[in-house]
Amino acid sequence: MGEPIIELKNLAKVFSVNGRALTVFDNLTTRIEKGSFLSIVGPSGCGKSTLLKLISGLDAPSRGTVMFNGRPVAGPAKGMIYVFQQYTKSIFPWRTVMQNVEFGLNAAKKRNRNATREKCLEYIRLVGLDGYEHYHPYQLSGGMQQRVCIARALICEPDVLLMDEPFSAVDAMTRAILQELILKIWETIPVTILFVTHDVDEAVLLSSRVMSLSRAPATIREDLPIDLPYPRDQIETRDDERFTAFRQRLFSSIFLQEKDGAAAPAPELRP
Repeated sequence: MGEPIIELKNLAKVFSVNGRALTVFDNLTTRIEKGSFLSIVGPSGCGKSTLLKLISGLDAPSRGTVMFNGRPVAGPAKGMIYVFQQYTKSIFPWRTVMQNVEFGLNAAKKRNRNATREKCLEYIRLVGLDGYEHYHPYQLSGGMQQRVCIARALICEPDVLLMDEPFSAVDAMTRAILQELILKIWETIPVTILFVTHDVDEAVLLSSRVMSLSRAPATIREDLPIDLPYPRDQIETRDDERFTAFRQRLFSSIFLQEKDGAAAPAPELRP
């Protein structure tokens, strides 16, 4: 593994439920390589989104440490940007595409008016929305609104882009188009992507590495480098025998846990 940009050291998260402790995961340790595309998968309720929030500094661990660029994360970390699943709640309905993207830039640094406009147009083009600069969100499809969120995140030039099931609320064809878009972005600009998804096929298609969590209290059940060649393609990559092998390995592990979990009692709560 190359130079780590993020390190998790003995990470634990415990929630209080009705006065009792529910352990989501305990003693989680791993390193995330700079410039990698890491997807996090696992059964429902295993803590995928919780882990992303701990890494971003939006929530604090109960024990252990998140290191980012060699420093402990003790709050929302400068250099990390979070793209949420619910894009309709992430963009401002009263702002145009240009104004929404500009908001991300203004939050990061001050620029003169012409430089700001050119920078916004650059990232609007990158996500394929050129020509829609003056549209409002209600005039855009769901996939286009999510592109606005991605452009606003990228314009801050983050080291790490954290994406929590960003394509789950759109239809299958739009999802495929957005998958290819995020691959193009990752191959174009220097950014590390952490991507939470329930879709194993999506994880294998996009990622240089997939980390699969077990049921809570979660451990790392699988940690797979995905050595399929880039650039990847919705048709050719999926036809690769190795794609099928990776998909089957991850899916069978998660499916068996989901199947067992459907009949299992709720996780034990400790006093």
